[in-house]
Amino acid sequence: MPSATVVVAPVLNLSASQDFDPARMTDLLASELAQFEGISVVPVNLSTAALAREGKRTVDSPEEALRLSAAFGADATVVAAITEFQPYDPPTVGLIVQWYGATDVLAPELRGAAPAAAAEPRVQAQRVFNADDQSVVREIKEFCKRRDGNDSPHGWRKYVQAQELYVRYSIWSLVRSILRVQFGTEAGQPNEADQ
Repeated sequence: MPSATVVVAPVLNLSASQDFDPARMTDLLASELAQFEGISVVPVNLSTAALAREGKRTVDSPEEALRLSAAFGADATVVAAITEFQPYDPPTVGLIVQWYGATDVLAPELRGAAPAAAAEPRVQAQRVFNADDQSVVREIKEFCKRRDGNDSPHGWRKYVQAQELYVRYSIWSLVRSILRVQFGTEAGQPNEADQ
C-alpha cells in the first residue's frame, strides 16, 4: 500500500442545517482517514492554526488547498463539505470529499509539477447516505463488522441510532472510495486494528 501524509481542511457546511459542529466533523474526518493503512494525518489543530495565521477559517480555493499541503510537506489536502444533514430517523448525511495533491504519491518524479497543473482535485467523491436505502444498510453492516463485530446489543443498528456513529460510517465510506481511486483497487483498506 502506498503511503501518504494528508492535511485535513476544516469541513465546510453547504447544507441548510446548523445541527452539527463543523469542527467536530473535521476531527471525525481526520480520525477516519487515520484508520486506513498508509495514511498519516497532520494534526487538525496545526492546519486550522496555519489558516488562522492567514486570517482564514476554511480553505477557499484549490490553490489554497495545495499551499496548505505544501506548508506541512504533505502529499495532499483533503477538503470536505456537508451538503445535507438530517440527524433524525432515518438519518441522512450528504458529503463531498476532495483530494488535492500537487504530486502523485505513486509517481514521485512528478513532485516538481507546477501547482497550476494540479489545481483541481485529483479525486472527488460525493454521496447522500440515507439510512432508508438498502445499499446503505448493507454497507453499515459491513462497517459494523469491521469496527466491533457483534459487541453491541444493538448490533449494526447503533450506527443509525447514534448521530456521530452514522457520520463516522458516512465519512469512512467516502474516504474508502477516494483512496481506492487515488491508490488503486488494493488500497483503501483499513488498518489491521480496524478489522
